[in-house]
Amino acid sequence: MFNIILAILTGYLLGSVSPAFILGKILRGIDIREHGTKNAGTTNVKHLLGIGPAVATAIFDLSKGLLAVWIASFILSLSSSVAYFSGIAAIVGHIFPFYLRFRGGQGMATSVGLLFYFLIKLGISGAINWSGFLPGLITTAILVLCVLFIMRDERALGIFALPSFIFFLLMNTRPDLELYFLTAILLFIIGINILVIRQQKVFAGLKIPDEKREHLLNWRTFARPLAVLFIIFIYLWPKVVVLYLAGGLALIFIILDLIRLISNRANVAIFGWRGFLKQKEKRSFSSMTFFLTAVFLLYLLFPPEIASISILFVIFGDLAAKFFGIFYSKINFWEKSVEGCLSYFCFSLLAATIFIQIVPFPYYLVVLGAITATLVDIFAPFGIDDNFTVGLLSAGAMYAIRFFV
Repeated sequence: MFNIILAILTGYLLGSVSPAFILGKILRGIDIREHGTKNAGTTNVKHLLGIGPAVATAIFDLSKGLLAVWIASFILSLSSSVAYFSGIAAIVGHIFPFYLRFRGGQGMATSVGLLFYFLIKLGISGAINWSGFLPGLITTAILVLCVLFIMRDERALGIFALPSFIFFLLMNTRPDLELYFLTAILLFIIGINILVIRQQKVFAGLKIPDEKREHLLNWRTFARPLAVLFIIFIYLWPKVVVLYLAGGLALIFIILDLIRLISNRANVAIFGWRGFLKQKEKRSFSSMTFFLTAVFLLYLLFPPEIASISILFVIFGDLAAKFFGIFYSKINFWEKSVEGCLSYFCFSLLAATIFIQIVPFPYYLVVLGAITATLVDIFAPFGIDDNFTVGLLSAGAMYAIRFFV
């Protein structure tokens, strides 16, 4: 028991050593927690003290937890679970150092050091199923690069990339002690990321331009994800039931559109329902009609997995393109933006990669389908609404390649 307490205490004391605070006092005579971002971490050290002190801070902070684990394991000869708790104690020490009135850094660097340690241990032990995890890892890396380029800000990366990373990890790793500690650290990092976003008001300056308001704030934007129910139903119910359901809903919208297009009075009345239709749909079928018709045709013409993946492209690619395109567009062309198109691709790919963790399907076809869906959204072939063409053409591309390869 004494050795266990000693290990935990050692971890805490190692973690409480704050190179950011110490270097701030030595080099500039300041309490670094009162300047810059007011965080005793590497980024603030770089901003206030320079690159050399920042590198030294990063190395020491990354190593604290690892050193605590090593001492507990090899010097005190304790079990892995106790050694890992000693590493966690180092994170606690970093955040709550006793000699600084329990106000230290955020614990991110120390957490990242332990994160890589647990990942390496899981990889070496053979606990990870790489055939399933690798597609998720590649997709997460693509997501990180895209979000960095789109937002030009790394502070919100965690809330976009880490939840999916945790999902891919849990789906492809056998239950293990290292997995539990790794998951806990990842959840902690997400929590810190959310705290940083709130404190620094990362999204506070986002405003919806008046001309884009109807594209984002309408009932269909929030109802579209409900189409995931079709994907669930196709694996629970007979295919004919799903076809009747999708076809019936599509028919209802087709009839409503025909009524309002034939009767000007009905058209004016329906447009009076705020947010029901977009202005550009006043003389054409609505995007919801095109989408539901495409859902029906996808399940009618293609295997369930291809149809489902294509529906995910339309749902999540379109939602991401709307959000990032409206708030982060900088490089515009035609009526699109590079940021919107990149977000369409990476979130389409992410949704489909999550799907194939549950329903087996070749990853290279998912990548091909996401690329096709993005290109169709950009070029709008045949002048037809992309809610109709994206799903059908991406499904056709995946089916053709799968058939011939």
